[in-house]
Amino acid sequence: MARLALLPAVALGLTLLAGCGEQPAEAGAVRWERLPDLPLAEREGPVVAWTGEVVLAVGGDTGEECPPTADCEQPNAAATDGAALDPATGTWRAIADAPRPVPAYSSSALVGDELFVHVDRALLVYDTVRDRWRVLPRRVDGWYRPVADGDRLVLVHGSDEQRSRPDLVLDPATGRWARLPDDPLGPSFDRTVVSTPPGLLLGAHDLVDSPGAGADPSYLRAALLDRETGEWRTFGPSGQLGAPVWAAVGDRVVGLSLETSDGGGPEPGDYGRDVPLGGRLDLVSGKWSALPSAPDPESGGWPVLAAGEHLVAASGFVYDDASAAWTTLPRPDGAADVAGPAVWADERLVVVTGRDRGDTHAETRSNEVWIATVG
Repeated sequence: MARLALLPAVALGLTLLAGCGEQPAEAGAVRWERLPDLPLAEREGPVVAWTGEVVLAVGGDTGEECPPTADCEQPNAAATDGAALDPATGTWRAIADAPRPVPAYSSSALVGDELFVHVDRALLVYDTVRDRWRVLPRRVDGWYRPVADGDRLVLVHGSDEQRSRPDLVLDPATGRWARLPDDPLGPSFDRTVVSTPPGLLLGAHDLVDSPGAGADPSYLRAALLDRETGEWRTFGPSGQLGAPVWAAVGDRVVGLSLETSDGGGPEPGDYGRDVPLGGRLDLVSGKWSALPSAPDPESGGWPVLAAGEHLVAASGFVYDDASAAWTTLPRPDGAADVAGPAVWADERLVVVTGRDRGDTHAETRSNEVWIATVG
């Protein structure tokens, strides 16, 4: 299964790769269907996951303490309830409530039959077969992000800015914890991992004063951990700043973004050139490369983020790395302006909830659900 990680954008002066595309992507290959709405109180950012049979939707922000247009110190109240969608029949069923509120866009990972959700300093675990939750006894710092790596759970610490912490591994079958071997990238930030067939890939940026400021871009760096030997392999300079979506597709990792950055400041920018956020890394050859046949980003559609077995959705497109084909992902008629969380259910893309423009949550939140067939 392809794994997806979200990388925060670290650069200033983001622009689109205007004019870089060879030809517009074809939008007619996407067929959208609206499914029954999520049958819970309207919310934003529920955790979504595909179990192989159903799409789970858990938690999300439901409170109204902070208006959509405000920046509040305290977040909105979050929900504990959830539901499961059978995309084949379009039917929902309720699932057990989580033991704690699950804020919008909480990080999560599905390992076997268990969904791990990181909330504050706790790991909540949902048993998808028995429909019950538990809380792991070990407290986990809020900087950690869970990632599925085969039959184990990896917790990567997002930054060494405050202090360095070890990356952790949990064997769900035994409940035993271990540490990943120390990586060779040194002190870094925007640290994330993605599971690939050849090993566990770590991406990060050097932890230096004012990263990305001045004439020197803060390039993405990467190292691959061999699961059998515990040895790391490093790669040469990427020439990339790091895309919001980083997905494993076979023996390649794809950073899907058509944006560039000149570093900000007066033209031509601090970098003196446009540096791409996205690109590819071939884990066999060790070579970095640009995204092939990249389309004109102005022709992109609904900005949905999701990685599947073969397809990746981002930047308003669906990208097939095997054929280097791009398909415009149009916003379906009547859909919210901003797509909610999404997941690939085998070869179909499911979007759960959305957000419109407005001054109140009643105007902005939508529990709509859409499913797309591509090709």
